[in-house]
Amino acid sequence: MRAQLERILASAAFADTGRASRFLRFVVERALDRRVGEIKESVIAIEVLGRNSSFDSKTDPIVRVEAGRLRDRLNSYYEGEGQSDSTLISIPKGGYVPEFSERHPSPPVRSIGVLRLSILPPDNARFESFAISPDGRKLAFTAALNGEAMLWVRAMDSLQATPLAGTSNASYPFWSPDCRSIGFFTPNKLKCIEFTGGPARDLADVVVGLGAAWSPEGVIVFCPRPVGVLYQVAASGGTPKPLTSLDEARAEVTHGFPQFLPDGRHFVYLAASSREGESSIRVGSLDSTTSKVLFTSQVGAAYSPAMAGHAGSLLFVSHGALMAQPFDLGRLALSGERTVVVPEVRYRRWHHPGFSVSAKGLLVYQTGCAENQQFAWFDREGKLLKTVGPSNDYISFNLSPDQKHVAFYRDDDPATVYPTIWVMDLSRDGAVFRFTDTGVGEAELTPIWSPDGSEILFSRGDDRAMRLLCRALSGGTPKCILDTQGPKFPSDWSSDRKLVTYCSQVPDYRFMHTWMVSLAGSGTEEKPRPFLQHSYSETSAYFAPANGGTAPRWVAYASDETGRDEIYVTDFPAGSHKWQVSHRGGLIPHWRHDGQELFYLTPDGTLMAVVVNLGATIEFGPPQPLFRTDLRLMPRHKTWMNQYAVVRDGQRFLLNRPVPETAPDAITAVIPW
Repeated sequence: MRAQLERILASAAFADTGRASRFLRFVVERALDRRVGEIKESVIAIEVLGRNSSFDSKTDPIVRVEAGRLRDRLNSYYEGEGQSDSTLISIPKGGYVPEFSERHPSPPVRSIGVLRLSILPPDNARFESFAISPDGRKLAFTAALNGEAMLWVRAMDSLQATPLAGTSNASYPFWSPDCRSIGFFTPNKLKCIEFTGGPARDLADVVVGLGAAWSPEGVIVFCPRPVGVLYQVAASGGTPKPLTSLDEARAEVTHGFPQFLPDGRHFVYLAASSREGESSIRVGSLDSTTSKVLFTSQVGAAYSPAMAGHAGSLLFVSHGALMAQPFDLGRLALSGERTVVVPEVRYRRWHHPGFSVSAKGLLVYQTGCAENQQFAWFDREGKLLKTVGPSNDYISFNLSPDQKHVAFYRDDDPATVYPTIWVMDLSRDGAVFRFTDTGVGEAELTPIWSPDGSEILFSRGDDRAMRLLCRALSGGTPKCILDTQGPKFPSDWSSDRKLVTYCSQVPDYRFMHTWMVSLAGSGTEEKPRPFLQHSYSETSAYFAPANGGTAPRWVAYASDETGRDEIYVTDFPAGSHKWQVSHRGGLIPHWRHDGQELFYLTPDGTLMAVVVNLGATIEFGPPQPLFRTDLRLMPRHKTWMNQYAVVRDGQRFLLNRPVPETAPDAITAVIPW
């Protein structure tokens, strides 16, 4: 049995799968050593998956998820390389103790030959989203290069990819049926462009696009907002019209990531629900607002045509594996058995998973886990001092003033479809706990700390209206600070506790502007006031620390007024003078606690330091590089998200960095021949 274990672990099905291999080895060896009492969820979480002693299976489903992936990998092994093995190892559902059995070897089944190849992103870039053209000849993808996402096109018979000018901040590309045009989203618009380049055309207004599909009849189905229904618009432009309706009985909150079926009239899409187990893949039609549920799912799906060896099928993700199940286009219903196509694909809940399939059956996909970051402390020379907490996919975080806690928001909360606020206790080996309730039914974003670390301020709501709420770290009912229209992303809380900065697209919904709200407590509802509001984006506004409870005199912020994000400092509250601090691009400024030094990131992820002389006026020394962080910088339209923290004396830095052993950021193409 141990020889069979080693044979499985050496197979292609288990190549580059650290977690699955460790999981299988642990349970098999414990069972063979007659120590089945140790094969339980809490032990596996700590000894195999790296969770700490505070692991709680009620809030962290990692063991169940990884067990599902392991079962799929074992199935894949025995359907492929291990189809003639006489010894079987399986992990029955509902438990983790392996079962061992024998079988008579079957004659080998001749498999259909396929060609697999890897596609790497452009140098110093990383893939964000991608789509294969219907004819399978071209790959469109968005890639972040120096903090800016652009649309690229690569012919499948070429080694080079070409960026398309005029596609800054592009996301979620999709092809026209004739393969001549590519649709994509920017922060405000749904657009399209010829794959050979040229000016991009505006098709519709959006807030945050969540996927689109283009029919042969020239109709584009798309999701224009983070919550709500799908719309349709002509590929030539026009007025969008609602196409689907939310199912209140299933507590649906948003529809997204549509994919057309071959008839060009019906499409499948993700219907996300606020209730656990109610999110689903639905099939809808251009001819009706009604639809029907096909199966439960937390990520999108797509149709793959009939090819030699398999029927036309829906491709979808189950327990991290890419699965296929035959789909009857006449009845619009699933049939037959599910089979594993790829044992592991990258995915995030409430998004389309990391795969795309052409009308000719060419499949492209990304492997790996989305939880591929980890908090780590570094000194000023870039030396790694310590890692903290589990691997994660956390988005924006904030370090408490006493440097004992990290507040962050995550959109993979197992209990809700909405992003929620969590806190990590750095003094307890990075133990995490949910800070906000899951039953509010709204997104919660961008937490910041009060100057004394006793409270956390965050935003709650959607793109139409967000509230700023404040809650004590010890718990209690959140207090509403501000309730006005538009989104709000808090940046900083002044050291005298009287002001909070936040950024918002209000009022023009074209640029990100910086606003302020007073917390002076006058007894009346405070009104926000614009602080930085021009015909370009100004974000990440941080007050210079002031001593003795005095009002701040300076504010650092990032602006793209020159066409590239740079760091500036302005006087406060007048805002009558400003100084450009960075010279080759700058993002996310942070002050040292005494205000004598200012830090920021360059577009390539280098952490910079600038000496600051405070007096009657302010003076800045030349920017000095500290070290290359290797952070995956957010695209320009998301630079309000915080990605690092500085301790009070400026000698250490907390980064949520990519895990070093993460596999190269590649796309795999599977080509039938």
